[in-house]
Amino acid sequence: MSLKKKIILFSLLLPSIIINFFTLTILDHDNNLSLFSSTIVIVFNLVNLTFAVIYFRYNFRIFFSLLAYCMFLLIISDLILEKVLNQNSIIKDDKILGWTLKPNKKVKINQRTMKVKSYVVNWETSNEEGFREFGDLRSDLKKILVVGDSYTGGPFSSNEKMYYNVIKNKIEKNKIFLDWFVLGSPGYGTTQQIILLERYWEKIKPDYVLYQFCVNDFFDNSIKISKFSSSQNQYYRRPYFQDGKIVKVDTVYASIYRFLYRYSYTLKKLDAIYSYQKFKKHGRFTKNIPESWIQDSIKETGFMFKKVRNIIGEDTLLFSTNCVDERNTTLSPRWVQIIKSIKGHPIDSPTEKLTELKKRNIDVMNIDGGHLNDEGNKIYGEIIADEMIKILKYEKN
Repeated sequence: MSLKKKIILFSLLLPSIIINFFTLTILDHDNNLSLFSSTIVIVFNLVNLTFAVIYFRYNFRIFFSLLAYCMFLLIISDLILEKVLNQNSIIKDDKILGWTLKPNKKVKINQRTMKVKSYVVNWETSNEEGFREFGDLRSDLKKILVVGDSYTGGPFSSNEKMYYNVIKNKIEKNKIFLDWFVLGSPGYGTTQQIILLERYWEKIKPDYVLYQFCVNDFFDNSIKISKFSSSQNQYYRRPYFQDGKIVKVDTVYASIYRFLYRYSYTLKKLDAIYSYQKFKKHGRFTKNIPESWIQDSIKETGFMFKKVRNIIGEDTLLFSTNCVDERNTTLSPRWVQIIKSIKGHPIDSPTEKLTELKKRNIDVMNIDGGHLNDEGNKIYGEIIADEMIKILKYEKN
């Protein structure tokens, strides 16, 4: 065999060497590689070895023709897989928002609590894109708009067991009847919520707003902090407020990533595996976030909420709640300050109560430890309802 042929043959086998090294040293550092990942690596090695044998036994032209044909089939298969296997996904890509809830979606999901008790979630969206619930625009009832993230739009409780429906049922027992509109999506930061508020405010014209905040938004709202997130798919796809303008990461890599993430099933799976491994190794961020960056993001978030107040107007009654996040309790007072600064009503008692219950090992959380299960939503909603009733009855009088 000539030296040239040896070099080409080695080049053909090099991808397998790299993939195996990457898999064994980074992805499988704890000997816990998933079946999907193992299958992908084995298939890749077999295909790569097959091509090397074809090149060794036949000529380069046959090898190249077969390679081009197989690449074409793989690309077509990948595009079809994205359409078929992700049809039950609750999320769809959106060029402006990054992603949004699919309309008219009904999905049955098996979930578990922190104590590994199984429960079923019947998750639904309305016929309006981005909304889990969309009331009747023609109704004479006063309207309330709930704005949130995964605490509101995520698949952790059935619609009828979500905190906002618990609030609805409880305030109706107190003769307060409202028409409910619920928007938001898992992973949303304040910028995405502002975009949706601007898009739908005049169409709905709500009388009240219930803004479900989460202290992790202080991290998600910063493009500088998000760059070091273990989950890069949100960083590259999410819009951010920067110097008063809405921007996205605009590098060539980010543009290619967004395109492939939108159309490639394989990239989504590999990206999810890589992100999970990074999370296990580093936690939520791959480096320690400087305190000055967090303070800058708090200021930027305060600016965003002033924009929220400008959109909804001075006369709209604004309530706001916070999620349960015992890791960042020191940031909760800053959320309270921001909401009070725009003449809103921060309701922090449900967060305090559920944080206490979680510490006492009461089963109020989903197995992921960050979202409420059915019981958690019930407690969360009932406490919020009690606070809202006091204010709404005072306003009525």
